[in-house]
Amino acid sequence: MPDTSRALVIRNRADEQFLAVEQQHDRIVAFSRSAVGLAFLPVSDIARGQSDIDFFLLSLRRLHRVCQLVRRSALPTGPLRQAMATFERQVLPVTGVRNALEHLDSTAVSGNAGFGYGIGEDRVFITHNGTRLDTKTLFLAAQDVHAAIRLAVDPIAAADVHGQDPIVELPGSA
Repeated sequence: MPDTSRALVIRNRADEQFLAVEQQHDRIVAFSRSAVGLAFLPVSDIARGQSDIDFFLLSLRRLHRVCQLVRRSALPTGPLRQAMATFERQVLPVTGVRNALEHLDSTAVSGNAGFGYGIGEDRVFITHNGTRLDTKTLFLAAQDVHAAIRLAVDPIAAADVHGQDPIVELPGSA
């Protein structure tokens, strides 16, 4: 596969996964703002909020997989290595929490089923088994790594014969 095609695939995958992260983060923020009176919310609304958190964590893991794709691509992406390392360090604890949510049968049997959710105005804090995740911090990390990936691959992808426009317009690129 030519470098331009590889860059185009990476750009599109990064955009797709960042859009998923962004959408789920927006839903989490909307939930957290409505959840001020959590005791008065219908159980179905709480379950939807938990599902949005679950999909947010899944989307972060997929964006992490894009970082792994970048590493394997052999493209000249040296300048974004630091951004990817920072992102990967921040999302590393997501795997354990996502696994616990994904494998709820094993989690329940092991007695490790407890999750805590702290509601902030623009974030949710998730705690499980000694891990604490802040959805706003994770979203900002995703935003940074997405911008770094795009900065590195856009010039290469732009030369691809398919000439596709990016899925996500970055601020200042219009």
